[in-house]
Amino acid sequence: MPQGPPQRDKDTRFGALAAIGLAGFFLVVLGLLRLQVLQHDELSRLADQNRIRLDVLRAPRGVIRDRHGRILADNQPSFDIVFRPAPIESTLRVRTVVASDWLARVSGAIDADSVEVRRKVREANRTGQTAILRRTAPYAVLVAVEESRSELAGLDVQVAPIRRYPEGVLAAQLLGYAGEINDRELTERAEKGYQLGDLIGKTGVERKYEEVLRGEDGAEFVVVNAMGKRVTTLDDVPPKPPVSGRDVTLTLDLDVQNALEIAMAGVERGAAVALDPRDGSVLAMVSKPVFDPNEFSKGISFARWKQLNSNGAFPLLNRAIQSAYPPGSTFKIVTMLSALNQGLVTATTHEPTTCTGGFYFGGRRFGCWKQEGHGNLDMVGALQHSCDVFFYQLSLRLGLDPLERTARAVGLGEKTGIDLPSESRGLVPTGAYYNARFPKEHWPRGLLLNLGIGQGELLTTPLQLATMTSVVANGGRPVRPHVVSGVQGVPTFKVEHPIEPGVQASAETWNAVHLAMRRVVEAGTAGAVRLPGLAVAGKTGTAQNPHGNDHALFVCYAPADAPTFVLAVVAENSGHGGSISAPIAAHVLKKVFLRDSTATAPRLPRPAAADTVGD
Repeated sequence: MPQGPPQRDKDTRFGALAAIGLAGFFLVVLGLLRLQVLQHDELSRLADQNRIRLDVLRAPRGVIRDRHGRILADNQPSFDIVFRPAPIESTLRVRTVVASDWLARVSGAIDADSVEVRRKVREANRTGQTAILRRTAPYAVLVAVEESRSELAGLDVQVAPIRRYPEGVLAAQLLGYAGEINDRELTERAEKGYQLGDLIGKTGVERKYEEVLRGEDGAEFVVVNAMGKRVTTLDDVPPKPPVSGRDVTLTLDLDVQNALEIAMAGVERGAAVALDPRDGSVLAMVSKPVFDPNEFSKGISFARWKQLNSNGAFPLLNRAIQSAYPPGSTFKIVTMLSALNQGLVTATTHEPTTCTGGFYFGGRRFGCWKQEGHGNLDMVGALQHSCDVFFYQLSLRLGLDPLERTARAVGLGEKTGIDLPSESRGLVPTGAYYNARFPKEHWPRGLLLNLGIGQGELLTTPLQLATMTSVVANGGRPVRPHVVSGVQGVPTFKVEHPIEPGVQASAETWNAVHLAMRRVVEAGTAGAVRLPGLAVAGKTGTAQNPHGNDHALFVCYAPADAPTFVLAVVAENSGHGGSISAPIAAHVLKKVFLRDSTATAPRLPRPAAADTVGD
């Protein structure tokens, strides 16, 4: 029986639907085939990335100890708030985590600047590395983060080592500090395995010995849930434990350092260095004002950083090696040594013009620090009483070249080579230096008068003054100042020996210099350093400062007959060396050599224009 039109339309529609259904089925089959066969490896990798996370295990830095094994820098655990970008989601999460509401909630929870949080999160999303948003978070912050982690994508808490300086401000500039790596450092050191959030030595020993102190980070694969929270470790791949950095032993003596810090407590700005002249070991180094390196371990705010660098005190500056001062009358040691070595004078030589308080040259009067004059002195007496008039005449006869050669031979005018970064070179002017600054290469000989007493263009660091004094104490043998004596696991580590020849001079020359320096203490301008039972040789200095009060300087070595200790002290804008810096040295010498002494830190007088204590 033939079908009518309605039945045919119904069959056609059913066939069409069946064809569509069959096509859909084949599409599903093809899709499954693509997912399970063709894209199996890629999807498996992405699934693992969503379930498994690689966590970096931060390596502790090496411990820094003093010469007796006492800890100066080590590590302690820190609970850090971090942002972890998930590899499969990082590009999708960018809009969420930089949105104003997410940033506001995160910044509020961790009490951090939202601009800095945004910058770190964006960098983490770009690199795929974990970003540390806040170090050493307090308990209240940790609770706030834990309560809101489910709502704040990527936020997590990790435990990592941070630097600890148990002595606080003690030897801060020498030790330096370790802080979070910045963008420039990260770019420079990316090939060495540095990552976001790493601690890196910024100054001092921490910076100079970064490659030694830095450890090798470990890693572990962890299983996370859908919220990115750690569930367990992945058993298939054992974790790689971190390897600590190498320990470093310094030449520093904590007892001497503490004594010098106490002695310098009344100095607002200045520096002091103690050396062992036998080998150049740095026993103590102080720079004022000080800072606490622990601040940088915990993360320092921009406001605090600005405060440290904007008040003119610059506590991060290591004045012992980075600031250069006119040496003042401490340089008369060099002038005397040079003249004796040239055969121009002997210990008993008298200059033609007796000191009556001034010396005329080139139509100008050059004054002596003692206005009433010193009278007729010989060479030893001139250094003992620091007579400017005697040294004016001696400098004119000596000339620039011998003076410059002797200055460089005792360690001035060039970097000492100490194993600390950013050392200043200082300045010892040469003939070429003056020829470039005066027309037709005719520079006035009157410049020699200022140079001979340690003024003019001369500039020296406190470390250079200590080095100079060590060479003199050694009878001309050079030394290389250094702060590290050994590195753990490096038996071949050794201190570089000085390549400078030192000063070749006769026994008579050295006897005269040493005698004069002893008399400076026994019956001269450094009476504050006369200590019963200890022979000290030294020299005071007062450096004129066009920007304020004079700088007070003092250098010395002890015991005078067999030196084992050298000290150089510079107190900025403080007055005369004999009344300011010499008492500082006396306090330290008592603590080092007269251990039964009950000496307290010196109370420094205010600088006065008419100070009665000499140069």
